[in-house]
Amino acid sequence: MVMQKAAELIAQRGPKRWSTAELAKECGLAKNTLYKIIGSKEQLVETIVLDQIDMTTHMLKAIIREEDGYMAAAIRMVKDGPAYLSERPRVMFPEIFLEYPLLGQKAQKHLETAAAEILQFMRQGQAEGYIRKDAEPEFLYDLVRGIVEHYTRSGLKGASLSSALSKAFKYLREGIRLGDW
Repeated sequence: MVMQKAAELIAQRGPKRWSTAELAKECGLAKNTLYKIIGSKEQLVETIVLDQIDMTTHMLKAIIREEDGYMAAAIRMVKDGPAYLSERPRVMFPEIFLEYPLLGQKAQKHLETAAAEILQFMRQGQAEGYIRKDAEPEFLYDLVRGIVEHYTRSGLKGASLSSALSKAFKYLREGIRLGDW
């Protein structure tokens, strides 16, 4: 409950505009008890950021492993991913990394490790002819992350967030071109 409430506070207010005293009150805990659970505010923020990376990549990796073939997995990601992302509070990484620069470095390394299987999945899509040969998987991965960050920062929640992400992923997948340009 503490982690969930802290993630909500960070998602709503950013890394600076909440306090551990507020978190303790929200959780019905004494401040000293809260510190025994979380360590420091910085440790709590680090845990939330790294857990968010882990949970999202775990969901994507599970889809890759569970589905039979590239196309089935890609369709499920586009279908299930937006709902998954809209059900959880998302923390704003740039603001957190400005506040905690060492966490930014740690999270970047964590993301690189977590993304390896997803990048391999994108390369498989290229090899099987589902993704253009000239599309760099690292660029596509960054593009998807940028879309997710944009819409989670937009203030949309629940079904509205899920719908916006679904549309963005659809246009990314299908493109916007009509006829020859």
